[in-house]
Amino acid sequence: MNWRGAWQQLDPREESAEGDALLLRLALLGGVPVTIAYGTAALVYGHAAMLTPFGFVDMPGACAWLVAVASFALALVAIDALVGGFRPKPSTAPVRSIVSTQTLWRPGQRPVQQVRFKTVLPPTPPASPFSMGRWGFRGAALLVAAIAGASALAGRGLMAMGLDVFARPVIALAPQAEWPLWPLASVWPALLPLARDDVVLGLIVMGVVLFFTTQFLAWRKVRGAWLPLAFILPLMVAAAYLGSAGYDFAAARGLGGLQDADLVNALAREPGRHNYYTFLSLWMAIGCAGVVLPICYLVGRGQALDDA
Repeated sequence: MNWRGAWQQLDPREESAEGDALLLRLALLGGVPVTIAYGTAALVYGHAAMLTPFGFVDMPGACAWLVAVASFALALVAIDALVGGFRPKPSTAPVRSIVSTQTLWRPGQRPVQQVRFKTVLPPTPPASPFSMGRWGFRGAALLVAAIAGASALAGRGLMAMGLDVFARPVIALAPQAEWPLWPLASVWPALLPLARDDVVLGLIVMGVVLFFTTQFLAWRKVRGAWLPLAFILPLMVAAAYLGSAGYDFAAARGLGGLQDADLVNALAREPGRHNYYTFLSLWMAIGCAGVVLPICYLVGRGQALDDA
């Protein structure tokens, strides 16, 4: 791989449609396993969670299977976009120009000569690197995802009203399975320090300080002021979620001498729900590092170019 050429495309000091397309491709490459794993866990554990403007909403029973359908449909959209590519097609439009003729006159209204001027018009702007063809398949997949997601939300609303038609039966293939939680069984000791209260508080304080520092640098017109925030914030959020996943996994099983009666009872009473939310913490961390990070860099890169 030509690392120097890749960096030239991603250089925040240069505008590059190829670099934008590469960042979007990296985000999709990270998003495909996240969405597939998300839907698979919903089928295995019989529980899911849907992100809404008000936070995560618990989706048990048939709602979880609808969330799985939406996740798989979004994964198909991402896969098709990766196969279809993002590189804009070169413009085949001919060079446009305007030819005008002007006559030079002498005093006494006698023409001297005629001069032809040729003005070349700017080329037709290339297609955006985000424009994607084959919208027939992608549109159908997005429609399936929208219908499944809306149905899951509607079913959850009916459950909140006391109608349990979407809650029963709770279809779970293996609510006690631990293989979707790999590799927590091996790395949980290394993740426990990230779950300490002082570490979590420190991450929050660091995030707030970094945000206001970035705001100050942007106010001072410092070029690329948003790039540190774009790099560091997703990794800090990922660290917090990893700590939560490691603690939930270990404390519910009494590993490492941890004693948390609430988590032990939750695992014994509703293993599918507890395992799913442990899985969610793990894959939120993976999503922050694999999907949110390139998107944040793309946004921060655009801000750096705007400040130039």
